Amino acid sequence: MMIVFIIILPRMGDSLHPGKGGNPGFSSYDLDHRLRPVFYPAVIGWTLLGVWIMNIRLRIRNINKSLES
Repeated sequence: MMIVFIIILPRMGDSLHPGKGGNPGFSSYDLDHRLRPVFYPAVIGWTLLGVWIMNIRLRIRNINKSLES
């Protein structure tokens, strides 16, 4: 399967990545100006949610270590 995914499949089309070979994905016209006030705070929110969950996991790990000692 590696040969198919690395050698054969990329040569079948222009590109697998958006924005290359005439694919309009991730271009300047991709995100409407009305969506930007929603998209960027959502990215920040998901990032902060991940940081919060990691903080909780670290606190739980520290509590477990202190209980084992």
